[in-house]
Amino acid sequence: MIAVCGTTGTAQADPGDGELQFGYVLPETGQLAYLGPPQIESLKFALEKINDAGGVLGKSVPTVVSSDEAGQEAVAAQSADRVLAAGVDAIVGAAACGMLLAFIDRVTGAGVVQCSGSNTAPTFTDYEDDGFYFRTVPSDALQGPILADVVRDDGHDRVAPVARADDYGRGLMEATRKTLEERGATATLAETYDPKASNFDQVVQQMENSNPDAAVVIAFAEGTQILQGMIESGLGPAQIGVYGADGLRSEELPSLVAPGEPERLSGMKRGRRRPRRRTSST
Repeated sequence: MIAVCGTTGTAQADPGDGELQFGYVLPETGQLAYLGPPQIESLKFALEKINDAGGVLGKSVPTVVSSDEAGQEAVAAQSADRVLAAGVDAIVGAAACGMLLAFIDRVTGAGVVQCSGSNTAPTFTDYEDDGFYFRTVPSDALQGPILADVVRDDGHDRVAPVARADDYGRGLMEATRKTLEERGATATLAETYDPKASNFDQVVQQMENSNPDAAVVIAFAEGTQILQGMIESGLGPAQIGVYGADGLRSEELPSLVAPGEPERLSGMKRGRRRPRRRTSST
């Protein structure tokens, strides 16, 4: 990650201070708080190794300037402003695509390099960033086809994808839907929902009405409520194929969805690797 986020002159930092100053805007609170600690510790570890090797141009890299993206666009933008005001040369983050969109123009517009290890939205592939933005994770244009392949390899023909209504959700759902149809499946539903809604009964009802033999849920923490509603409506893994994506990655997910009965989520899959291709049609 550090190799990607190299040095650069900035509009904010003093180019003559001789120090390479890093900052981050990563989730310390909010729905994606579980993604923050490993990324933050990885950055600190990299800087420690750089300093152990003699620093940059004979000077130690200072302590990273930290700030929380918090899962709120306004907070993320304010955090980015604080990090920029500290005169950083490079920023790591944000983790969430929606949070990044709240401040990417401020960072790249200031001539500061920005790098994310978890922005998967296809939006950023051709984003006008003047060459200052990088990511070290593949686009959902790759994850979607892999997820679709997992679903089709399991023999499902009628699939109901649903996704949170943001760049991450829409981009991944569209990539998944397109590949499902290219592989001969029918997308019985391709619906987005407001991730800030108080309940998700409507989207669960739409899934049920579409009569699928599999469902794909592209969500963050709110996905637990959707999965709960699906199980209650007879759309759980015991009845149909249930699939998620990287946003639902959590060892605690079964216990969150079905407290005391985590086995009710048994059989749910995530499209995380390319499976062996089928040798016969389904």
